[in-house]
Amino acid sequence: MATAHADDGMLDRLRASRANLLPDLMAGVTGAFSYIPQGMAYALVAGVSPIYGLYTGVFAPVIGGLLAGSSFIVITVTNELAMPTGGILVAFGPESAARALFTLTLLIGIIQLAFGLLKFGKITRFISHSVTTGFIAGVGVLLVLGQLQKLTGYKGQVPGNIFVRTWNWLLHLNQGDWRTTLVGVFTLGVIILLQRTRLKAVALVVALLAATLGVFLLHWDSVALVGALSRIPRGLPSFLVPDIRLIPQLFIPALSLAVLGLSVAAGVSQNYPELDGTMPDASRDFVAQGAANLIGGFFQGMPAGGSISRTATSVSAGAKSRWANIFAGLVLGIVLLMFAGFAELVPMAALAGLLISIGIGVLSPDRIAKVWNTHVAERVAMAITFVLTLIIPLHWAIFAGVGLTLLVYIYSSSTKVRLVQIVHSGDGDFQEIAAPAQLPSHSVVALHAYGNAFFAAVYTLEAALPAPENTDNSVVIFGLRGRESITSSAVAMLERYIRRLQARGNKLMLFGIEPPVRHTLERTGLVQAIGEDCVFAASAKIGGSFQEAWGAAHEIVRKKAQQA
Repeated sequence: MATAHADDGMLDRLRASRANLLPDLMAGVTGAFSYIPQGMAYALVAGVSPIYGLYTGVFAPVIGGLLAGSSFIVITVTNELAMPTGGILVAFGPESAARALFTLTLLIGIIQLAFGLLKFGKITRFISHSVTTGFIAGVGVLLVLGQLQKLTGYKGQVPGNIFVRTWNWLLHLNQGDWRTTLVGVFTLGVIILLQRTRLKAVALVVALLAATLGVFLLHWDSVALVGALSRIPRGLPSFLVPDIRLIPQLFIPALSLAVLGLSVAAGVSQNYPELDGTMPDASRDFVAQGAANLIGGFFQGMPAGGSISRTATSVSAGAKSRWANIFAGLVLGIVLLMFAGFAELVPMAALAGLLISIGIGVLSPDRIAKVWNTHVAERVAMAITFVLTLIIPLHWAIFAGVGLTLLVYIYSSSTKVRLVQIVHSGDGDFQEIAAPAQLPSHSVVALHAYGNAFFAAVYTLEAALPAPENTDNSVVIFGLRGRESITSSAVAMLERYIRRLQARGNKLMLFGIEPPVRHTLERTGLVQAIGEDCVFAASAKIGGSFQEAWGAAHEIVRKKAQQA
């Protein structure tokens, strides 16, 4: 029955409207042709043959269209995945890079598919928006710097990182080829110009065609072509079994790229909700990306994920449903069957100009400004991630970003703890005021804490508790209403405060105690430490538990005062 329901759901998602068929077809054709230069360029960024980028553009969008929770997300090769992929493949050398690529793609697919089937849609929260912004900005800078030599035709090589190579390029600008430079700058200029017009969706295609035609007609033999780097055969990819011996070496990099790809794709889906306004199922998007990469590992594909630029192109071209993505993959497949060989005539400098335009595009000032104008912790996270992306391997920068996200969350949460005192206003109501620094004698002080109650925040909260060292005959009642659990750090903090109170004959009462918290307090011995009559369970009546504790505390203070 479950399978039948799943099949019905897929059929419902794929049911095409006649009114949407033509717009989706036109969006698919636009998406296919505009993807060709990007697919080739991203493959070069990854250090592999352009044909692998084109192959990925055939099957990944089709699988995404069939399986994704989002109707509009385009799953294909992306800049965010191509750059770290290139860094990973460098260790394998040109002879083994392709084998390692297919194994990496397969592993990413297995991990993402497992995350999707296990409903791990919330895992994308482990990479914050500020970290993603810093990472993408860093990738944009690396992308621009990495294309400067190809843009000018400089062939000199020097060992070192991207900054060393860029400095070497600057010192030898006179050794470039002026024809190659002209082709690259021309391509970049045409793209920038057309992106300001109605031809924005096909700007990359037009620029690449113009540059290719110009080099061909002018017979500029000094301009390097894609064909000199790799042959582009006609036809679709053949079946190939990835090298499973490389799995141990590639597992950690694959895990980092899997999480990165899912995080970026989640952002794409959030920016393009369904036509009825509902948000797509993130776990289904995980499954779609996992399936695309899993199949890609067997059909010479690159790591694929939700593409911001391709999704935007599809939607702006008039896509109405997931069929636009399916059409895009099918059209690209037809192009490869009939015209793939023409890709060998594309100048490398034109692809370099295209990539530089993409790199400049991802350095979004608006996106960076939004993060910068939020919170100092967000700024620090973005800045550190940006720097790390420039100086360490990209797949490790991703893990560093995840760790940094958690540190930012812990820091910000631990500082956002507010302790208030609940006092009687005199007209029968209660109000909140700032908690006192010193606990007054012969009084009842009701406290409530706002914010997180995990280990880092506990110490901030403990420092805010009223000091009881010079106090006599007082009762502190502390509210835990709404807490479904309590950490060991919080238990230890309460134990310390109880000892400080009891040292002068004062007491602590707890109110609003939910059953799971009560169970924890009993197992840790805290109930026995403060007394069974000092723990008040949460009740359905709003304020009921507080009123009970409030009355009991005043009775204790009154009796003790009479005895004195």
